[in-house]
Amino acid sequence: MPSVSEDKGEDAGQRFLVDLMLMRLGRWLRLLGQDVAPPKGKSDAELLLQAKEECRTIITRDKGLFLAAPGTGASCLLIRSSKISDQLSEMAEAGVALRLDPRRCTLCNGRLEEMKTSGTKRWQCSTCKKLYWEGAHWKKMDSMLQAVRSLREKNALPSDSER
Repeated sequence: MPSVSEDKGEDAGQRFLVDLMLMRLGRWLRLLGQDVAPPKGKSDAELLLQAKEECRTIITRDKGLFLAAPGTGASCLLIRSSKISDQLSEMAEAGVALRLDPRRCTLCNGRLEEMKTSGTKRWQCSTCKKLYWEGAHWKKMDSMLQAVRSLREKNALPSDSER
């Protein structure tokens, strides 16, 4: 996947677009610091156009959309699993780091701004004003990501030198 960014270095890296089937994965990816736009339309043609105009890689489970993308010049990543932990593992294979890095709002993809507080870290979306903080839910998400990372390490193929 090509690495493209319009964000003048602040979020250098891949820009994604999730289809309607993968909105939950999109929210997780935003928690991992990824720029993940929601779809503006429902049809494959609208998604392909949005991806091309915004220089984004489509993330989909739709094989038809995946097969149509190269003919339009859009980049597309096919997710095979319906289970969120497996989807995150597939994204790790595509180069996404599996660690919490709050830079984007899980709802609107707006930039998060760290708030000056004592104690718990807090962020606020610059667009929709949603608040985020490191609470009990944070530990649960971090535990799930650790489990996915551990499973990936356990299932990693040995290198050529280890065979």
